[in-house]
Amino acid sequence: VDSGEPFEVHHLCLLFTFGADACCPYNAYEAIIKLHRDGKVALGEEKAFQNYKKAMGAGILKVMAKMGISAFQSYKGAQIAEP
Repeated sequence: VDSGEPFEVHHLCLLFTFGADACCPYNAYEAIIKLHRDGKVALGEEKAFQNYKKAMGAGILKVMAKMGISAFQSYKGAQIAEP
């Protein structure tokens, strides 16, 4: 999914549970670049991207753990969430 709409963990979780293989939240990436250029983020762009990706991954794992799912293959396409 290449979309500007998903930027929170919940958005990504919904996309994955309904079958998306990958997601590129370009609006979130553009926001990180803008914050960096405006001087509101002290980190470099690459480090900020890494932090965002790590936070999203940890959030998805937390959602899966709360549902009792241990493997992403079991979560992807399961349609166990209501949009």
